[in-house]
Amino acid sequence: MKQSIFKLSLFFLAMASFIACSDDDSAPIVDDDPVSFAELEDEWVRLTLLQEDKIETMQAASEEIIGFVDTGLPQGSRYYSSNSGRYLTVINTGANETRFFDTGVVNHVDHGHQNQVRWLDLTLQTSVPVHYTSVNGNIVIFNDGDGSITYVEEEQLELPAYTPMTMRLENTVGHHGVGIRLDSGKFAVTFQSDTAPDDERLPQMVKYVTSDGTVIDDNGGVVVGRIHGSANNGSYGAFGSTDGVIVVDNQDNIDLIPNSDDSLRNERGFWIGTLKSHENSELFYGRASNLGIYTINPEQKSMSLLYEGGNVENDMFSFNGEFYLLHTDDGRIRVYDANTSDLITERVVEMADIPDSPITTAKSANSEMAQLQQEQEQESPVLICSDKFLYVLAPNRTQIKVLEIDELKHVHTIELDTPVQSIVKNGFSIEGEQHGDHNH
Repeated sequence: MKQSIFKLSLFFLAMASFIACSDDDSAPIVDDDPVSFAELEDEWVRLTLLQEDKIETMQAASEEIIGFVDTGLPQGSRYYSSNSGRYLTVINTGANETRFFDTGVVNHVDHGHQNQVRWLDLTLQTSVPVHYTSVNGNIVIFNDGDGSITYVEEEQLELPAYTPMTMRLENTVGHHGVGIRLDSGKFAVTFQSDTAPDDERLPQMVKYVTSDGTVIDDNGGVVVGRIHGSANNGSYGAFGSTDGVIVVDNQDNIDLIPNSDDSLRNERGFWIGTLKSHENSELFYGRASNLGIYTINPEQKSMSLLYEGGNVENDMFSFNGEFYLLHTDDGRIRVYDANTSDLITERVVEMADIPDSPITTAKSANSEMAQLQQEQEQESPVLICSDKFLYVLAPNRTQIKVLEIDELKHVHTIELDTPVQSIVKNGFSIEGEQHGDHNH
């Protein structure tokens, strides 16, 4: 009888645990298969752990710290993972500086190498660097102070003598703008119109710039009220604006996709001012903070509402661009097929608070510019993903929960020795068999 009661108690305990974890990930979860994560995650995926006075790089599958530096990021700086997964571009706008953190993980397409984790001996000094874009290893940083752009070829960063090129463009002025590089080799860069008010910080048009910095003085006849935010997959680029989305391409066209409905308008929070893209996705995703997320098809010159709501915290693509993920302020994660916008799965997941930044503080002062900056392409500090897995920094900041992206099923928990402020995605994945012996 006692044995029967004991078995019945275990049954109800298991059922209670299942119910508690079926949608809300706030309760402790036992790994479904403790060995599956280490076996399935690619050996070259890296998690960079940011602390106030230290940066560590971890091999995700083994949970081994493979290197660190005893200095944290400069206060107030923003960071962005490079396309290869090797570097973090660290922009310190207040100090007019850009630096590069090297995780040492090298992608040779069919295999990888691990070099030293370090800061590169390279500091760029430009006039108010702010907006960052990158695709196919081509990094462009827009400098608000004088309207110039800095072009960084990622594959050249490991060369000690390499110096990125800053282009001071003709007939431009300092403004809060953006530049991108297309696969054609040309840049598309924002400019202010001659009729812009003296106190206007945002641009009104886009022009092409050749690889040597020559401005092609043609805006395609597209002039809008204000521009903010950009996305680029190499073939197409897109710029958010009060009047719709400006699209550029490898054939030097400049077109405007008009706002798709009356909800989109030239009013704070009601126009698309942030966009996301991936080199392997044909679709772009734009955000109007008070309205939600729009799917943008640059080839068909169309846009449509994907998610309605003013509660979006962050959005991102998976490593390879297969999935598009949306994080709302109720802790719910939605996973979409990036190339069709079809919803695959969704789930509430408890995670750490997003650290405050100078931009976050400014946002509370009711500044539209600060709000647009806060919503631009900065990566989530508590939620990142590889090809297969989603990594979530837990509220205690000493655990990283690992979920399968396509089902949002919790499969593992990484235990950290000390709390971390933020987690960053680095590294890469290799399809098929991996070969360990290579000479270079």
